[in-house]
Amino acid sequence: MIKTSLPQRFLRLLRRIFNTEQIFQQQQHAHEQHHRLLLAVGNGLKSLSTDSEKIKQSIQYKRCAEMVLLLSPMDVAGAKYVRVGKDYDGGYIMLDYFHETKVEAAYSFGINDDISWDEAMANRGIEVFMYDHTIERLPKNHPKFHYFKEGVTGYNKGPCLKTLGELIQRNGHSSSNSLIMKMDTEGCEWDIFSEAGSSVINQFSQIAMEFHGLSSAIYDTKYPLVAAVLKRINETHQCVHVHANSTSIPLWIGELVLPSELEVTYVRRADVKDRLVTNTRQFPTEMDQPTYPGWPDIYLGDFSSEMGTRQK
Repeated sequence: MIKTSLPQRFLRLLRRIFNTEQIFQQQQHAHEQHHRLLLAVGNGLKSLSTDSEKIKQSIQYKRCAEMVLLLSPMDVAGAKYVRVGKDYDGGYIMLDYFHETKVEAAYSFGINDDISWDEAMANRGIEVFMYDHTIERLPKNHPKFHYFKEGVTGYNKGPCLKTLGELIQRNGHSSSNSLIMKMDTEGCEWDIFSEAGSSVINQFSQIAMEFHGLSSAIYDTKYPLVAAVLKRINETHQCVHVHANSTSIPLWIGELVLPSELEVTYVRRADVKDRLVTNTRQFPTEMDQPTYPGWPDIYLGDFSSEMGTRQK
C-alpha cells in the first residue's frame, strides 16, 4: 500500500469538498493515457526504423512470431458471438451457443469487485463456482452463485490455494465435459495451466481469459513456460477471439504486434472441428470495447503472422 503525505491528503480533502476530485482523476487518467500512447508510438517507430531482415533473424522476433502463431484466432463457420459481462473492462466475447449446449457449471477465477460475467451466466440458469482469495465477500449475491474465499494455483502452493483439478473434483465435476471458464488471475495463469493436465482443460467447452506479461516474456527466462502453456491449451482448444487490454503497451517487432495483456476466447476443438475456418475478422471487432471509456482500442488486425498463415 502506497502511503500519502499529510499535504497530499489535505489537497485530496479540498478537492472532495469543492467537488473537483472527479475532475482531477479524469485529468490524471487522460495524462496516463497520453503517456501510454506516446510509448506505444515510440515503440512502433523504433521498429519501423530497424532493418526488417535483421529483425527477423533475432530471437525476440522468432519468439514473438511463435507466440502470435499460438494465439492466432480461427473462426467458426455459422457461429454467432455475444458479449458476456459488462461494458468495457469485465466483458468477454464468446460463442453464443449457451442455448444449444447444456452447460453443467461455470468456473470463475479472479472476481475482485466485478461479477458481471458471473451474473450473465447465472441469469442463463448456470451454476457459477467463483474463486478469489483476495476479497472477503461478493459485491452482490445470486441464487446460482457459489463463492469460495480460495484461489486457484498450479505448482505454487499456499494457504487457501487449490489446483484446477482439485476444485473440479471437490465440486463433483470430475466426469463432466460441459464446463465453461472465465479467468483473470493477474499472471498466475501460467502456473495454473502448467500444472493442469490436458484432460482437465478438455472438460471446458469454452475458456475466456486474460493472459498477462506476453510481450515481456519474449525477453526473459519465462518464455519457455509461456510457450509451453499456450501449446498445452492448443492441444484441446482453438483460439477464436482476441482483444488487447487497452492499458497494455503493445510491442511492435517487424510486422508483428503483441500486447502485454491479451483477452482470449478458446473453444474446444472437438466441439467445432468440422466448422473451423480461416479467420477474416479484424480485431478489435465491433463487439469489442476498450478497457476504459474514452481510451482507444489497440488495433491487432487479423492477429496472425507469416509463420501462422503458412502452417494453418
